[in-house]
Amino acid sequence: MKAGRIGVMGGGFDPPHKFHVAMAERALAFLGLYFFVFLPADSSPPKFGLHFAPFADRAQMLKIALRKFPGPFEISGLEARAGGTFYAADAAGALSARFQGARLFWIMGSDRASGLHRWKDIEKLSLLASFALFKREGEDISGLEKLPKGAEALEVPFVSSSASSAYAREALAAGKIPDCLDPEVAAYILKRGLYPRKITDSAPETGKIP
Repeated sequence: MKAGRIGVMGGGFDPPHKFHVAMAERALAFLGLYFFVFLPADSSPPKFGLHFAPFADRAQMLKIALRKFPGPFEISGLEARAGGTFYAADAAGALSARFQGARLFWIMGSDRASGLHRWKDIEKLSLLASFALFKREGEDISGLEKLPKGAEALEVPFVSSSASSAYAREALAAGKIPDCLDPEVAAYILKRGLYPRKITDSAPETGKIP
């Protein structure tokens, strides 16, 4: 595959919601990306938390949510295939080896910026990828000054949203279909019987990456 700009979005996608898709679409246009890689986090072992839906279901929901995505993309099983502990720097290394000469943009919410300097092998990750940050409603971007020298981080102008996977799970557990879910994703969830139990506020939301 030719060299160019590639967007990378990792996360639990548990479940994927409209804000995930909107972020990716905005990044595609704003950053001039020619390809997008979505990296659902693995389910086991849960180093940073657990997922309420299996990897296969989360990947399928993401595929449904992205059915109208305006650019070429893939939903990668890279982390699931790796086994053991797998970090963003590991993923960036694998993607850089695959897409030689490409420039990676790691897409994330700005709420993660303050702890970004503590990510495993952040020096390696900073050399392999630039960080593209989306602000959520009411949030400020902080902590970027703690990144390694030369690291590139930029804010992508965007209409923010308070949507989250945690909110979607809470609503589903209460028997409601949240507006932040694509109707076909919601239909898949109901068909598969996902998220049936009451989710507490302390339940973790993300998986192994970063």
